[in-house]
Amino acid sequence: MFRIDLLPAEYGDAIWIEYGERRRIHRLLIDCGTAAVYPRIRERILALPEGQRHFELLLVTHVDLDHIGGALALLRESASLGVSFGEIWFNGYMHLSPGGVVPAATDDDTLGPLQGEELSDLIVANGRQRWNALLQGGALVVPDAGPLPLFTLPGGMRLTLLSPRQEQLDALRPVWDAACRKAGIVPGVAADDDGRRLEEVDAEQESDDLLGDPDPEQLAARPYKADRARPNGSSIALLAEYGGRRALLTGDAFAEVLLASLARLPGNAGDRCAVDACKLSHHGSRGNTSSELVRALQCRNWLVSSNGKQFRHPDGEAIARVLRDGGGDVRLHFNYRSEFNEMWSSTALQRRYRYAASYPASDAAGVRLDLSRRRAR
Repeated sequence: MFRIDLLPAEYGDAIWIEYGERRRIHRLLIDCGTAAVYPRIRERILALPEGQRHFELLLVTHVDLDHIGGALALLRESASLGVSFGEIWFNGYMHLSPGGVVPAATDDDTLGPLQGEELSDLIVANGRQRWNALLQGGALVVPDAGPLPLFTLPGGMRLTLLSPRQEQLDALRPVWDAACRKAGIVPGVAADDDGRRLEEVDAEQESDDLLGDPDPEQLAARPYKADRARPNGSSIALLAEYGGRRALLTGDAFAEVLLASLARLPGNAGDRCAVDACKLSHHGSRGNTSSELVRALQCRNWLVSSNGKQFRHPDGEAIARVLRDGGGDVRLHFNYRSEFNEMWSSTALQRRYRYAASYPASDAAGVRLDLSRRRAR
């Protein structure tokens, strides 16, 4: 079994993965959407038998509210829910500097800004020995040379780290420091809980000039302008492998970083890298899905996590690049049906570009992809 559930996470990510044999199912959770999303995650956890509320890994890819908000709520009440975690992965403030590690129990608690501030406290409360444990408390960071970091979770799930690189962590540090100063927080020094730290300033909304019926050729041909948002660049991205199946889990990572890491995978000698599924980075933003990245992949299933709220994702350019450059016979999986993705349900477009689009039955349903029943081309 290897199945991926893209939970309804508003404009964020909440990815529930199950793998293993039916008599021994293992689970990992990647991000938890916004705080408003958490009740759905809580409900799903409570539906599990008490003895099965264990996750081999909780991964928080980066500090943006739409990835971290629900994780804060989950960790606050994990004990009362009977939830346990084998590992918790998150790059905190100390990890932004080369060689930084989770402090020992005798040291001061090390915190990050805003949402990262509280998350660091909560991870420590849940057991600092679990924090980036497979790295002995060090940062999840792609080295400049040599093999990509590879980790194996209990049950045999293999995870290869594709993002971030140290330059992305370096770029985030001044942003982190500035956010701390604005909130009256000193990085690396424990502080009393303060709900104001959870406030987040909305990023400027991306313009979307898609009018009328989409023209994939025209959209895909528009100039590509790479994402430069520093929190997005710090996003942890992974290649997950189990039972001969592979899924690219990108968070909000930069396309250029992903592309460089894919080229370093063993056996990838310039050909398309075969994966069974790829979650589009940054919810299908035009700045995170380049034609070069799409062409680097041999992938049938492309997943999009967004209800369009806040930034009107997915962008037409990103979807058009998948259709034009993905090699045909692809399937788009949306975890919401919205005015920003409805146009891709066109029967005429699906026939012309040889793709299929799937949508959930309701906004509360999300989307499930069972990779154990599908094969990469």
